Amino acid sequence: MINRNSSTSKRRIIRIYNIFLLFLIFFLLNSFFILFNPDDIYCSSGTAKYDAAIDITAESAVVINYETGEILWEKNSSSQIYPASLTKMLSSIVAIENIDNMEEIIEIPENASGRNHSSFTFITGDKISLIDLIKAALISSHNNAAIAIGEYVSNDLEDFIELMNMKAGEIGAEDSFFENPNGLDDEFPLHKSTALDMARIASYCIKNYLFFEIVNTQKDTIKINEREIEITNTNDLLGYSYIKGIKTGHTSNAGFCMAIYSDKNDLELITVVLNSKSIKERDRDISRLLDWAYNNLEYVKIVDSKEPATSLRIGEQTQLDVDLYPERDYVSLIDKSSDKLDLENNINNNINLPLEKNEILGSTNIFINGKKSEEINLVSHESVGDGYIHQELSTSNYKQTVFVIILLMVFYFLIIITIIVKNLLPKRFL
Repeated sequence: MINRNSSTSKRRIIRIYNIFLLFLIFFLLNSFFILFNPDDIYCSSGTAKYDAAIDITAESAVVINYETGEILWEKNSSSQIYPASLTKMLSSIVAIENIDNMEEIIEIPENASGRNHSSFTFITGDKISLIDLIKAALISSHNNAAIAIGEYVSNDLEDFIELMNMKAGEIGAEDSFFENPNGLDDEFPLHKSTALDMARIASYCIKNYLFFEIVNTQKDTIKINEREIEITNTNDLLGYSYIKGIKTGHTSNAGFCMAIYSDKNDLELITVVLNSKSIKERDRDISRLLDWAYNNLEYVKIVDSKEPATSLRIGEQTQLDVDLYPERDYVSLIDKSSDKLDLENNINNNINLPLEKNEILGSTNIFINGKKSEEINLVSHESVGDGYIHQELSTSNYKQTVFVIILLMVFYFLIIITIIVKNLLPKRFL
């Protein structure tokens, strides 16, 4: 007579045993896949856009990386149009670089008297310091202040304008021609520049500490004949902490113009718009460009000199794998939303021992959106003598060895389990 409880118990053992076998089979298959399936490596990154569709009213505009001068976005940035009072950036920097004593008091010449579309009037013979004249020109955009500065520096306004054009050429603003120091253009049809040239001039100007300090000032006080006059910056966007200057402008021919220096998220930009439709649209155009830049662009370390880029195998029967490292880091400004990055390693396979530390053994090419951006040498971080003997399993051989060891362990484990189960069950259950 068979004990039912014993029979049920033995069937349970068999069921557990079968489940265990299935688990081991699954484990082996999974291990095989992990060990022998090659890794698919894809690196996606990019560089800054040049043709983003941003809706602005400005006829011409550009965003450049202040640090590198790289164009990040542009719209008709090389078109020659009227720059209005952005001209005063150039006339002011020429004055700053040619004046020894900014505190010197001068008299307003007859040619600079009057209001001339400005917020307050100069009278011939008014006494004012040179620093206050430059503040009036850059902060409140006083047109006759720029004329007075020019006449002081060169004695003759035409000579000063020649200095301005020479400085523009030195800066790289080669598509610009200036006929006056303040940007009024009704009688000066050839007084034209481009958004890109204005950005280059702005970048140059803010490197000067005094210039940068003035254009980043919202309110200040100047003195004319010991009479204090409060002046307010025409740039309303200075209320944003990351916007730090630099100049606005407007004439009937030029429309509404602005050049901005901004610093946010470790990214410094120069943004210029020319011929926007109104003050409101000008400020909105600038804001849209800055929003695009700071929401999409970021610096990324594409190549890390501390991480091996690839390895080089030397030798035939006795083989040595040498890790190759980039010679230097490579950081680039990319559009994190869309740009693509590819790395291509070129290795010199005709290498013999000995190897010197930091010896160039190849290169890595960086492609951003399919265009080659940089080439960096690959070097060894260690020296290897010609008597060095080292036998190393390849990654593939290592995986195979590990798999065989696991397989043997599982095989012996199954034998042990089978023996145990066989001893626990009567023959009729086996």
